[in-house]
Amino acid sequence: MQALWKKSASHLALPALVIALLLIGFQFMKVDADRNKGTFYLKDHQGDRSALADVTISGELGDGFHKSSFYLEKGNVVTRTQVYDPPREVWYNNLSLDKLKGNLRYDLIYQPSSITVRDPKDSNSYWTASVMPNITEYNDTGQPKRDNTSAYTNRLEYGLAKIGDQDFFVVPSTNHYVGISGIYKLNFIDARSNPGETPPSEALVTFSLDKNKEPSPSEIQVLGLEAVGDKLALILEEDQRLVIRSYDSKSGKLLGEVAADDFTVSNAYLAESKRKFNESYEAYSDVQNNRLSIAFMSGYEQGLVQKIIWSFDLSDGVKLLDETEITYKDLRVNDKRNMESIHYLNGKLYVIYSNLELGGKTDYDQFVFDPYQPKKLIIQVYETHKLLYEGELVTDHNDDLISLQNYKRDSFTYDPVYNREFEHIVVQSIK
Repeated sequence: MQALWKKSASHLALPALVIALLLIGFQFMKVDADRNKGTFYLKDHQGDRSALADVTISGELGDGFHKSSFYLEKGNVVTRTQVYDPPREVWYNNLSLDKLKGNLRYDLIYQPSSITVRDPKDSNSYWTASVMPNITEYNDTGQPKRDNTSAYTNRLEYGLAKIGDQDFFVVPSTNHYVGISGIYKLNFIDARSNPGETPPSEALVTFSLDKNKEPSPSEIQVLGLEAVGDKLALILEEDQRLVIRSYDSKSGKLLGEVAADDFTVSNAYLAESKRKFNESYEAYSDVQNNRLSIAFMSGYEQGLVQKIIWSFDLSDGVKLLDETEITYKDLRVNDKRNMESIHYLNGKLYVIYSNLELGGKTDYDQFVFDPYQPKKLIIQVYETHKLLYEGELVTDHNDDLISLQNYKRDSFTYDPVYNREFEHIVVQSIK
């Protein structure tokens, strides 16, 4: 009888195990399904969405706790959510979400001779690099500046670019600088192990600023540096033109140069008689196609932002592919950096940007607390300088703001660990 009971129990154990596994599997599928119930769909605003028929759009919306990857093709959106347990570290270098995001975080750079990065996971980490180009800044009277202040065309972070594990830097110099500048391969040292003066980094390539000695309107100004695959793109304003120079990141060889005419920034000579742009630009690299798109803000009037986007091909030298003026509604005159992705493919320009819906009680609230205002992700397609299509990728992104509606001004903080942001948005051709 006991043997019979043991035999029966062993037969009963197998179905029980199967049932248990099925229950566990069902629970896992339920949890997995719950993770992917977020809102993601395309809403048409203007034109025909067939303008998106030959491309896909992918990206991420995430914070420290989870990340939803989305994939848009022919109007349909597929998503997949990954949950982080424990939560991941999230930080954004203050210049651009994607340009310098990596394992290390840059401190604010106040001078080229002291560029600092840290590991957010190690509060005691501290690496420094130094750039000491042979350049001199002159004041308005034509005399060398002898105080400790310096003026630049852009924040120094605009001079940073990264290819693989190598960081590069150029000083964003105005037309008041002369001498020999260059693109430098940053040599970081551990400041904890090597206290004292940081050895200067090596120049990959040098170039002259002595054109600024000549009578106006001759000038050269460095606006920034960008990485495109294994190439470096030096962004200049030279003699009232937008100039792009391409360099090999290993040898420093000049691969090509191209210029767009009728371009000045606010402090340039003849700025009042030429098309004038804000120095702060937005640049996006298409590594797969060796292309670079750069947006400069040209104006703001009655709630409309005007920008011109230039697209370049760096696959063989440098070629100007397209110049398109875009206009869109945005009530934030103070924010010039709301582009999420720019790509020029198949003869069309694809522009993806965040549009803010102001909801603050006062102008002060709207200016200071922009990160907590509702946002829309807008997709635009242009062809031969005309808007073909505009749509919105509708998400539940703004649900993150619900708990912050009654914030206290004296305790306001913004932490990307708790607030989702879009990142890594890429447009690709369908082959």
